[in-house]
Amino acid sequence: QNYFVGDVMKRLINLFFVILLCCAAFLAEAAPVQIDIYSVNDLHGKLRAAENAPGAARLAAALNLLKAVNPKGTLIVGGGDMLSGSIDADSFDGLNAVEAMNIMGFAANCAGNHAFDYNFPAIVRQAKAADFPLLAANITDANGNIPAPFAPYAVVKRNGIKTGIIGVLDEQVFKKVKPDRVTGLKLTSPAEAANKYAAELRRNGVQVVVLLAHIGGQMENGTLTGAIVPVLDNLKGIDAVAAGDSHTVFACSYKGIPAVQAGEYGRQIGHIKLFYDVDTGKITQTEANVYETDALTQERDSKAAAFLQPYFERVDAVYSKVLAYNTQYLANEKYGESPLADYFMDLINCELQTDITLYNGGAIRANLLAGNVTLRELKQIFPFNNTLYVVRLRGSDILKALEHGLGSKEIGRVRFAGLTVTADLTAPEGGRLISAQLPDGSMLSPERYYSVAVNDFLLSGGDGYTSLKGAEIIRESGKDLDVLSTALKKAGQINFDYNNKRLILK
Repeated sequence: QNYFVGDVMKRLINLFFVILLCCAAFLAEAAPVQIDIYSVNDLHGKLRAAENAPGAARLAAALNLLKAVNPKGTLIVGGGDMLSGSIDADSFDGLNAVEAMNIMGFAANCAGNHAFDYNFPAIVRQAKAADFPLLAANITDANGNIPAPFAPYAVVKRNGIKTGIIGVLDEQVFKKVKPDRVTGLKLTSPAEAANKYAAELRRNGVQVVVLLAHIGGQMENGTLTGAIVPVLDNLKGIDAVAAGDSHTVFACSYKGIPAVQAGEYGRQIGHIKLFYDVDTGKITQTEANVYETDALTQERDSKAAAFLQPYFERVDAVYSKVLAYNTQYLANEKYGESPLADYFMDLINCELQTDITLYNGGAIRANLLAGNVTLRELKQIFPFNNTLYVVRLRGSDILKALEHGLGSKEIGRVRFAGLTVTADLTAPEGGRLISAQLPDGSMLSPERYYSVAVNDFLLSGGDGYTSLKGAEIIRESGKDLDVLSTALKKAGQINFDYNNKRLILK
């Protein structure tokens, strides 16, 4: 009898454990898998901590903290324009910025328009040095193939989930690039390329598809607007979108697709959280957020800091020379007023002894603090190594350039010297410009020719300045950095007059 009772008890206990194991297995299968996608875009080589950037070491520390929450399910991606645009990166052709991204653990990076600030051999060297692919699914050669070193997508596993990452650029992006850098290349529809490769990835068993889109957008009155919207409207089979290009911040769900853009310079980090149900093969829940890097941590990653320090020291040895003293803070707002740009346009106009100076607003990239101005600060303001030319331009072509560059939300506001312009920026292009007056009080004549200082980007028709393309060259005047450093040393001190308004708004 005791043996019988004992045997029954053993059977009951075994059955109980079997039930527990079955329940555990059921719960394990039922629990959705969490994937955390962290994105950084438009870093522009800001490797060093500065007024407007936390620096790569702090960015790395912040990403480490975020990754620790879900180590096996975290994906770190780049939204493009990660390398060029700072003296610390450009002095080494962006290779140290690539290694910094390796240290941070990037899984993929989307190509951006500023990838072509470097020549093609440099882009190839960067790609070879990277532990992650450079994605551009809608860049093709004349035969319709994606040229190396670009790739359409990458596939990785996170928390056991096969995840595809596609990269696309805005179809108009080559207008922002010097034409000789993209000879033989063309851009196809980003949405069509994304859909094509999303379908291919799904056929190959990929469970989650993420799109990196170097295509800008912004929130206006709680609604997502900009070039990214028509792309989002036409996507199929995409589960999440991390954007870049416009240096703006947004985090939202657009027609069920979580989408983020994380500002600029590593100051923000985008986060899309996905919960994937393995049984149904569907995403059950999403979240989209953007975090301020400085709010996450004030610590610096020791590995990134140690790697970058020798590069900073080499740059400082060359660029720490004082050129002039600035008496007051000068701000630069890409789409708005820029006392800083006004001052430097006057400086170019004076140094090159031209009637007028024209410059694309997107080429001017920093503010200027009061105090000593070194070659470093100047390079941060003018990072793109543009060549200055003096050209002969008809007044009508100058007026077209002003009309095009005023009030556009797609390109930075045109910068100029030698004119006082009255405009209505609320009017559509073609009706913005009211008048353009010369220093002697006369109006700019559409029929007369003027000597104009421009950079090579404008001279090639970049940013859609077609009226400047192919202008008659009077002389080449050297790199903008060289011209301006010489002029600053002559000036010795910057005393900007805020009362000298050159753009009067109606």
